[in-house]
Formats: sequence, structure tokens, C-alpha cells
Amino acid sequence: MGLHEMAIGGVYVSPLLIFGLLALPITKGVLVIFHKLGLTRWVWHEMLFICAIYLLVFTFLTLIIGIFF
Repeated sequence: MGLHEMAIGGVYVSPLLIFGLLALPITKGVLVIFHKLGLTRWVWHEMLFICAIYLLVFTFLTLIIGIFF
């Protein structure tokens, strides 16, 4: 698996931090699509749903980028 620290400006940064920051706008985009389609009216606890979507996106990014790069 290719999850190694990256040096940015001489500072080692964990790839999980970068994946976490990358997952935020993707999660926001998914939530906007769900709101436009009216799918969030079926959600009981919206914040729990948002956290679950974020974790799904974060896990997907970590697996895909970790495997292919």
C-alpha cells in the first residue's frame, strides 16, 4: 500500500490528513445532490447521516488512492 508521508515545504504530512481534506468538498457535493433530489427528507438524524457520508467518502479515497498510487 502506498500510504507514505509526503514532504511539503520540508514538513512531513500524513496522507490521511490530505485525504480527509479532500473528502470534505466531495462530501459537500454529495450532500447537495441529495438535497436537490429530495433524498434527505427520509433521513432521521441529519448530522449522523453527514458523518456517515464523510466516512464513506474518506474510506473510498483512502482505498482507491492507496491501491493505485
